[in-house]
Amino acid sequence: MILVLIVIIAAVIGIYEFLLRRLPAGTTIAESTFGTVEVISEEVTFENTDSGLQLAGILFKPADLDETVENPAIVVTGPMLSVKEQAQSIYAARLAEQGYVTIVFDYSYFGESEGEPRYLELPDIKASDISSAVTYLSSLDYVDAERIGGIGICGSGSYMPYAAILDERIKVVASVVPGTTMDSFIMEPLEQVEEDRIAYENGEAEPTYINLMPRYYLDGAKYYFNSARGARDNWSNQAVSWSEIGFADFHPTQLISQLNAPYLVITGENAWSRSGAESLYNNAVSEKEFYLVEDAGHFDLYDLDPYVTEAVEQIVSFFGMVLN
Repeated sequence: MILVLIVIIAAVIGIYEFLLRRLPAGTTIAESTFGTVEVISEEVTFENTDSGLQLAGILFKPADLDETVENPAIVVTGPMLSVKEQAQSIYAARLAEQGYVTIVFDYSYFGESEGEPRYLELPDIKASDISSAVTYLSSLDYVDAERIGGIGICGSGSYMPYAAILDERIKVVASVVPGTTMDSFIMEPLEQVEEDRIAYENGEAEPTYINLMPRYYLDGAKYYFNSARGARDNWSNQAVSWSEIGFADFHPTQLISQLNAPYLVITGENAWSRSGAESLYNNAVSEKEFYLVEDAGHFDLYDLDPYVTEAVEQIVSFFGMVLN
């Protein structure tokens, strides 16, 4: 009987691992770059201008960039809990091929950036980090501080417009499969996580965590737990439990009415986040455009072609009207 159970468990694990690696029909994993334009990248660090924490980033630019003139630039940010080497780097590299200086970075408390406790996910900190990235780009002699845009993927599809509301140096914004329901991630009573926060800050306890991307969520697991796609050694599916306090008060589909910058929303026909993307677009009052990628699911637009290529083409067209 025990042998039979072992065989069954092994079979289930094998099927699960196969499903993780299986891609939708007709798609390929998007490379970080494509075409004939050589893109160079370099590791950079810059300071969060509010907290003083050092943030780790990657700067992308075309190899033939004319650094004697001021060029347009874009801050590219990724999903909740993400690190800079994931989906955002694919978009940043492809946009660099189109002549933009682009930057990705690890948010405070994540990846190679500073901040304790690790994996603290708070909208206000995300907005501050984005604004600090704009400050860093503006300091580069070959970047035009008046021509900086911002792109956010999934959770950052809400964080980026929020940052642009607070910092009008971001002249144009795109949300790609934006995640808008942070308040749905509240798993513990807010009173309890507030007690956890106080105990940690008083040195009385270690941080407590919530799991925001369980392995059994197969659509997400196909990306995050697949080494060919989004699996990275410095990524974690955990968030500090009192991140929930920030989630509870963050309502991006309401905040979006305060955005003044031109706004592009891109989502997938089959994305679980589609309704939130539609609400962001409908509630936006600035110049705006909505684009639906046919057949694409939410995680497909992180790194799969032809979907990423289609999204990048829309971004280049929309941003070009403002930044070029």
